[in-house]
Amino acid sequence: MITSELFGTAPCGTPVHRYTLNGPEICVRIMDYGATVLGIDVPDIPGNVRDVVLGFDKLEDYFDNPACFGATIGPVANRTAGATITIDGTDWHMPANEGTNNLHSDLEHGLHKRVWDVELDEVHNAARMTTSLEDGELGLPGNRTFTAVFTVTRTGVFRIEYGCESDRATYVSMTNHTYFNLAGHNAGMDCEHFFVANAAHYLPINEQNIPTGEIAPVEGTPFDFRELRPVAPGMEADDPQIKQARGYDHCLCIDGYQYGRNLRRALHVEEMWTGRELDYYTTAPGVQLYTGNWLGDEHAKDDANYGWGAGFALEAEMYPDTPHQPLFPQGIVGPGHPYSNVIEYHFMRH
Repeated sequence: MITSELFGTAPCGTPVHRYTLNGPEICVRIMDYGATVLGIDVPDIPGNVRDVVLGFDKLEDYFDNPACFGATIGPVANRTAGATITIDGTDWHMPANEGTNNLHSDLEHGLHKRVWDVELDEVHNAARMTTSLEDGELGLPGNRTFTAVFTVTRTGVFRIEYGCESDRATYVSMTNHTYFNLAGHNAGMDCEHFFVANAAHYLPINEQNIPTGEIAPVEGTPFDFRELRPVAPGMEADDPQIKQARGYDHCLCIDGYQYGRNLRRALHVEEMWTGRELDYYTTAPGVQLYTGNWLGDEHAKDDANYGWGAGFALEAEMYPDTPHQPLFPQGIVGPGHPYSNVIEYHFMRH
């Protein structure tokens, strides 16, 4: 069942609505401003239900949202060196919003700052959101139509399907930027998350947090989550990569990638005190693991304060800076070759 209600008004004057998707075991709240995930209610072992998604109570707080809580990021997620992408011999320039580089396309005008059109599908318990960019808008070619379909299935799986069609060759790498704390969004560091990642390699970063181009083995590093282990010790490890990012802010190369298909489990997360678990699936080649290293939000949802390590984001996407790295899986899209990225969240309790 889907319910909707007015949530406020965007700066452009367009009404913004909040939609609730109810399903077995979970309840998901989203809004059409930024195609944003607002909250997910999940029970623990005794059945206590808590919201496990970091965010805000009021729409207005999302207008200035540098942490990108819950947001759909695009057309290009993560970092791009020099804020420039070359397509068919032409250089295209995005805003240099992190030094000389680009982060998340445009933090002021990106897809997470727009009101998307919405069609509700009661039969499939889904909300289909669309928005568009004109040729050259946000610094990239193509008249582009973006879709984000949010579904809570009959089995209680929360599924996001991202897509883009373009009339010209262009580059797209969309993701969702929801932060989780499985002990409850306001639990802070009073939690104990353990991770397993289906990733034998990761991407080291340079002093500007841009991938060096190396696809490095995780063996012997804090990035080796091939067996269940706590995330907290690695966030403070005596490792130059961890120190550079103040924690984890690195792309894990998920095993088994096949272009355009192959939905597979990327990560498994367990919170030991509550028994809540999450299986995270994607069709993308990589998942950026970000442990909230720069969070500093006071009076957020339920008057919570979010500081360093208060939540983790899993960002399924093309590898960061892919257009400049020939060894990375490539993904130029265009006529007849649409973009697609499927993400699934399977919540459990054991």
